[in-house]
Amino acid sequence: MILVFSILSVSISDGQEGIERPDSVLVLQDTTRIDTIPALESESSVIDAPIDYDAEDSLIFDLEENKVYLYGNGFVTYQDIELRAAYIELDKATDQVFARGALDSLGDMIGKPSFKDGSESFESKTLTYNFKTKKGVIRGVISEQEGGYLHSGITKKHEDGEIHVKAGKYTTCSLEDPHFYVGLTKAKVIPNDKIISGPAYLVMADIPLPIALPFGFFPNQKSRASGIIIPEYGEERNRGFFFRNGGYYLALSDYFDARITGDIYTQGTWGLSLGSNYRVRYRFNGNLRARYYVNVYGEKELPNYSRKRDYSIVWSHSQDPKANPGRTFNANVNMSSSSFDKNHSVNANSYLTNQKQSSISYSKRWAGTPFNLSASMNHRQNSQTNSVDLNLPKMNFNMNRIYPLKRKEKVGDTRWYENIELSYKAMLDNQIKTTDSLLFTSEVWDDMNNAFKHDIPLSTQIRPFNNFSISPSLKYSGILYTKHIEKRWEENYYDIELDSTYATLITDTIQGLKYAHSYLPTISMGLNPKIYGMYLFTNPNSRIEAVRHVMTPSVSFSFTPDMSGVSQNYYRTVQIDTLGNTREYSIYEKEIYRTPTLPGKSGSVSLRLSNNIEMKVRSSNDTSETSKKIKILENLSFGTNYNLFADSLNWAPISMSGRTRIANKVNLSFGGSFDPYAINEDGRRINRLEFKETGKLARLTRFNFAIDASLNSRAQASSSEESTTSDIMPAGMQGDKPTGIPEDDKEGGMPQEFYTGEYVDFNIPWNLSLRYNYNYTNSGLSKRVTQTFNFSGNVSLTQKWKIGFSSGYDFKSKKLTYSSVNIFRDLHCWEMRFSWIPLGYHQSYSFQINVKSAILRDIKYEKRKSWYDN
Repeated sequence: MILVFSILSVSISDGQEGIERPDSVLVLQDTTRIDTIPALESESSVIDAPIDYDAEDSLIFDLEENKVYLYGNGFVTYQDIELRAAYIELDKATDQVFARGALDSLGDMIGKPSFKDGSESFESKTLTYNFKTKKGVIRGVISEQEGGYLHSGITKKHEDGEIHVKAGKYTTCSLEDPHFYVGLTKAKVIPNDKIISGPAYLVMADIPLPIALPFGFFPNQKSRASGIIIPEYGEERNRGFFFRNGGYYLALSDYFDARITGDIYTQGTWGLSLGSNYRVRYRFNGNLRARYYVNVYGEKELPNYSRKRDYSIVWSHSQDPKANPGRTFNANVNMSSSSFDKNHSVNANSYLTNQKQSSISYSKRWAGTPFNLSASMNHRQNSQTNSVDLNLPKMNFNMNRIYPLKRKEKVGDTRWYENIELSYKAMLDNQIKTTDSLLFTSEVWDDMNNAFKHDIPLSTQIRPFNNFSISPSLKYSGILYTKHIEKRWEENYYDIELDSTYATLITDTIQGLKYAHSYLPTISMGLNPKIYGMYLFTNPNSRIEAVRHVMTPSVSFSFTPDMSGVSQNYYRTVQIDTLGNTREYSIYEKEIYRTPTLPGKSGSVSLRLSNNIEMKVRSSNDTSETSKKIKILENLSFGTNYNLFADSLNWAPISMSGRTRIANKVNLSFGGSFDPYAINEDGRRINRLEFKETGKLARLTRFNFAIDASLNSRAQASSSEESTTSDIMPAGMQGDKPTGIPEDDKEGGMPQEFYTGEYVDFNIPWNLSLRYNYNYTNSGLSKRVTQTFNFSGNVSLTQKWKIGFSSGYDFKSKKLTYSSVNIFRDLHCWEMRFSWIPLGYHQSYSFQINVKSAILRDIKYEKRKSWYDN
């Protein structure tokens, strides 16, 4: 290290325009040095820590003025304050610093002052700051203010952190010359609170617009804050003028919030919505969304007048796996009235989905034991049939299999009885089958089915040789029911509603606890060898090395003896017609777990054959010696079974299924069913083989075929300038607002396809998804063919343009099905979206240009025609 000291009496230029070194200075030239101003001892001083400084070019000390001049990437630090600039002037006497940039050889400004105080940082043209008073004057500053950028001509920073701005600009555009901004004649910035301005006006592309406000208010908070949610307004043809999505946001704590909004229409329709998000780190998180609407259509006392209610409840709760490894609680609830999606959903997936299901589950495992418990409440509904199925609740208590006779210390070979397994399973279920119109009424409990069942299976497995096993077992089953049925034939039944008498079969439901149990000994045997076939290609010029065929035949036998003499008989015989014909029935045939015993002995033989064909191919690269396997046929299976003790129709239909994959892009799957028995003129199966009737081995009763493909280009390398992602936030709060709001919360008449996720990905130039389904059924009397074809995809025309589409074709009506087209244009700090649904009930379009940031989300232009305006 070389140090050069010199006392100068004349000004010396450092080679940078506009900067001169003063007289009477001490010059130090070194690139690895640091100087420290010690803490002052004066009682009036508030400097309680050293001020460190350094520069890459040189340091100049003015001994008379007690100043230090820093040239070339100089920096000054004091506590959490750090200042960097091309030129810095430090006054030791007043603890004041002045900084500015310098011009390079091309006349461009370099080394602009960069100021950082804790989490606050900004760049400016010039800066004057006093470490003692913590006051400063800044010119040409650009600072980031919690999602926005504040440009200031002249800025004064006060000791309490407040900032006064003159000739300022507020924008969410990150460019130094922003595409748009709100011009502020003067403003006051209160850190972590708000920005308040005097007269403000909007400027687009440096053109002031005739839109001005006497004052401006901008949030500037790091934490969530409660506040009013401004509603949107508009008009619908069916429901009139409206105010939508207006209400209040409650930042209740750091762990959860609430959002209460409402809709009101001049025709009488109104709705309320409650949303909440919650999160406790390392424990659980979730969100809740409940919506209720009263829909009014038409005018009172007119034929088209209607008044209906709709509701929707969406709740998601998940537990962190590390919170409690032995106990879990999760919820995924999605239930609504059958007409809710039709009347209020802007989500295509919700509108096209006819079934919904929910589950609230709890599980508990006892460490070091084979015991575990699970409980759940389940919900399933179909919006087409309006049916609703509930389990309230369903519980299972299990003891995993244990080997009670196994020796603790093994000596010699394992004895046969050591493989005896014992387990236990208890189940409690409460089932309700109803419609959505009765769901919240007392009638829903009238047809509730309840049952408790427990099983104790005892089994073992014996393997005399490879691929063959014998499995004897004994299972005790006990079921506790709250009711059962009794059937009787009435020759003279009087119907009050019809006021007539006729003969009929009567079914009575007898209420009361009743316990049914059984002992079921079973023996089963199975043989499942593998047969390999290989064909080798000897031609050295052939890329195909070999083709392998693997067949897996499977034969199994199962037998359960007649236990009617040991277990109680739960079967009855009843007359079913006026001819005196009878039928056997079980008193528990309508209950959840059916009847624990069998009516006599049972036995069956099951046959199955699976096939797999693979091809080994040499690499196309001559220098490579590796080969790869290609699956020609992943699986082709056939299966059936034979009932040993049935008096007729012993053979079950032959099932077929298969699948394969082509080039890892196209999936093929197919399946079918073949009936070996013939049918009569009524379409019923008869005990005669199809081969004897028609010469065919079996009748094709069902066949399905599906092909789907997912094609896309390779993702492009991302760059900070060319690859863009766009935050797509629905109407709501900005900043730390918890996520997890359901997709249908993005309202306002805009089709959901307008939102393509949380961001638009331009890295994948294009992708395309195709799916075709063919289904054939033959009942013997009629044949039915259904075909569906659907496709969707998107393409990035440029780095800023993206088009998405989805549609399908109905072969029966020969028309396009639900279709949508979506166009997105990234405009840096703005974005443009166009969504169009040209066909169907949800026919609509929406066009919008808006600021990306949620802070200024109300700066937008939109034009739309909602589907419910038709």
